[in-house]
Amino acid sequence: MIIKSRLSVAAVCCLLGTIAIADEVQLESIDVVEKTQKENEAVIAYETSYDTERLAEKSSGETLGDYLSGELGVESASYGPAVGRPTVRGMEGYRVGIAQGGIMLNDLSAMSQDHAVGLNAKMAERIEMAKGPASLLYGSYSGGVIRTLGEEHESELYKKGITFDTSLSTNSDTNKGTVSTKAAYATDSYEVYLNYYNHEADSYHSGGKIVPDSDTSSEQLHGVLGWEITPNTLIKLYGDTMEKAYGIPNRTDERTDILMEQDRYGVVVHNKALGKLRNVMTEYQISDYRHYERDDGSYDGLFDQQQQSLSSYFDFTLDEMTEANFRLELLQNELKVCHEHGQCDRFTVALRTDAEDGLSLLNYYNDTGIPLSHGHPMPDTEEQKVLMAFNAKRYYETDEVSLAANVVARKLTPESTNIQETWLMHESIDPDYYRDETRAAVSLSLGWWHSWSEHFTTQTSLSYLERLPSAQELFWNGFHHATESYILGNRDLDKEKSFNLDIDALMQHTKTLSSKLSLYYYDFSNYIYQAPLVDGSGNQVYDPFHLSPVWEMRGVGATIYGLGIEERYQREIEEHLLSASLQFNYLKGELDEGGYIPRMAPYNATVTLEHEYGGFHNEISYKWVDKSRNEAANETHTEGYRMLNLSTRYRYDLSNGSLELWLKAQNLTDDIAKNHISFLKETAPLPGRAFLAGIRYQY
Repeated sequence: MIIKSRLSVAAVCCLLGTIAIADEVQLESIDVVEKTQKENEAVIAYETSYDTERLAEKSSGETLGDYLSGELGVESASYGPAVGRPTVRGMEGYRVGIAQGGIMLNDLSAMSQDHAVGLNAKMAERIEMAKGPASLLYGSYSGGVIRTLGEEHESELYKKGITFDTSLSTNSDTNKGTVSTKAAYATDSYEVYLNYYNHEADSYHSGGKIVPDSDTSSEQLHGVLGWEITPNTLIKLYGDTMEKAYGIPNRTDERTDILMEQDRYGVVVHNKALGKLRNVMTEYQISDYRHYERDDGSYDGLFDQQQQSLSSYFDFTLDEMTEANFRLELLQNELKVCHEHGQCDRFTVALRTDAEDGLSLLNYYNDTGIPLSHGHPMPDTEEQKVLMAFNAKRYYETDEVSLAANVVARKLTPESTNIQETWLMHESIDPDYYRDETRAAVSLSLGWWHSWSEHFTTQTSLSYLERLPSAQELFWNGFHHATESYILGNRDLDKEKSFNLDIDALMQHTKTLSSKLSLYYYDFSNYIYQAPLVDGSGNQVYDPFHLSPVWEMRGVGATIYGLGIEERYQREIEEHLLSASLQFNYLKGELDEGGYIPRMAPYNATVTLEHEYGGFHNEISYKWVDKSRNEAANETHTEGYRMLNLSTRYRYDLSNGSLELWLKAQNLTDDIAKNHISFLKETAPLPGRAFLAGIRYQY
C-alpha cells in the first residue's frame, strides 16, 4: 500500500499532539450522566442510536440494509443475501453516507448497487442514523448519514473481566448459516477485544425455483487493543480484515461473481477534556479495498481503492445555554480500475503502440454520436479532500435551535495510463477530459426542536446541500458486467444542489399509545442519477459490444417527497407485555422536465405484533408492498407482494451467563417478491419461504 507522506506526517503529529496535551490537562470535576435513547419508539432526534443485537433480532437478513429496513422510511436495495445498501427517504447511493466511527467507509457500494457494503452489520457495537444538522458533521448527504460504531469508538474500556458472546444459526433454504463470536478481557487500564463473523449461504429459492448464483460467503475479523494512559486519555488500536465472495444472479448464462477484500488499520485517541474541549475523538486510519468481478471464472474487472483518513471530533460550550460540535477530516484515496477480459487478476499499465490516441472511441462517436469505450472504463484517480463542519445548538425551556455548516474542498487528479491508447477520450470530443479538478461545496442546515406540550413534540430541519459528483459519476465510461449495463458518465456534471425540508412529529396520546409522523420534501436543482439513454424516437440505446442498455449520468431538476406514519401501542397485562405497531410509507420522485425518477420504493405498510413473557419474546409481522405505479421511462414494472414473518426467542439465565434459543420463519406465504429499487429485480427476487434457527451463549 502506498502511503502519502504529507497526510501520514499530519496524522502522526495530530495524534502525538493530542496525547501530549492530554497529559498536561488538570481535570476538573466531571459529572457523568448516563444517556439512554430508545430505539425510535418514544423520541424523535436528529441522531438516533440502535443496539446492533436488537436490530439483528428483527432482521430478515445479514446486510446493513436488512438491519435498518424496519425503520421508518428505510429500504434495502437488495441483490440477494450478500448485497443490501440502505436507501433512506428515497435517497440512494452517494446521497446516503455510511461511516465507521469518524471516517467515511472506504468501499464502492455507492457506485453501483451490486457492490456490497464493506462491512458486516453484526460486527458493529451500535448503529446510528443522523439527519438534518447532525448529519452535516460527516458530509452533505440528502438521506443523512449511517454510522457504525465499533469497540474502538467507545470512550471507555470494555467491561472489566472476561466477556464471551457467541452465536450459531442455520437457514433451511440455503443449508448454511452464520457464526459470530465476540470475546474481550479488560482490566482497569487495558483491554483486548476480538470480534469474528462468518456467513455462508448457498443459492436460495423463490417461487419454488432456485435463484442461480445467489450464494454468498463472508468472513470478517476485528481486533482492538485499548490502554487508558491517564484518567483523561484512552488510546485504542484496531485492525480489521474482511473477505467476501458472492454471485450475481443476472441474465447471463455464465456465472458472474464478485470477490471483495478489505483491510483496515487505525488508532483512536479519546480525551475526556482538552482545555475547554470535551469528548475529543481523533482517529487515523489506513485501508485497502479490492474488488474483483468475474464471468465464468474469468477476471474481467478489478477495482482497488487505497485510503488514508484523519478525523477529529470534539464538543465545546459557547455559553451556559449554547453548545457546539466540530469535526475536521482529511482524506486521501487512490482508485485504480481494470477492465480487460481475463486479464484483471492484477493491475498492469496499458501497452502503447503507434496507434492514434482515441482512434477506436472516435470511430464509435462518429458512427453513433456516443463516445463508447471497450477499454478500461475510467482513468485511475487520486482524491484529496478536506472537510470542516460544526453544529451549534441553543437550548431554551421548550426549544432547541441548531445551526450546522459543512465545507468540503476536493482535488481530483485523473491518470489515464491504465487506458489502452485507442480507447482514450479523443481531444476532438473533449480536449480537457483528463484535467485536474479542484472544487468546493458548502452546505447549511437549520433545525428547530419544539415541545408544544407534555405529549406533543416536533422536529424540523431546513437544509441547503451541495454534493460534489464522485469520480465514478464523472469518468465512468464502460460496461458493468454484474448489472449487464453500460454506464456513460458525464465529465461536466455540476454539483448536486438541493433544498431539503424534514418535519417529524411525535404525539404521545396516552402512556400506551403514540403516533409518529415524518414528512419530507427535497427540491433538487441538479439531481444526479442514471437514466436510460434513448434515441430521437424514444427507443432504448444499446452498446455495440455487449448489446446491453446504455445508462447515462444526468443532472436535472427533480423533487422527491413523501411521508411515513407509525402508530405504536403497548400494554402490560400482569406479567405479559403486548406491543403492536403499524407503519406506512409513501414516496414519490418527479423530474421537473416531466416523468418520474427510476427505482423509487412503492407504497408499503407493515403491521407488527409482539409478546413478551418471562424469557420469551414472540413476534409476527405482515408487510404489504404495492405494485410500482410511478415508473420512469423504460423502467420495468413490478407487481406487489405480501411478506409474513414469525419469530420466537427464549432466554434462560445460567449460573455463569445466559443461553438464548430462537426460531424465525420468513416469507411464510412464499410470495414471489421483486424489489423495485433493485437493478436486478427480475433475476434476483427476494428469498422465498425459509426457516432459521439459532443459539446464543453469553458469559
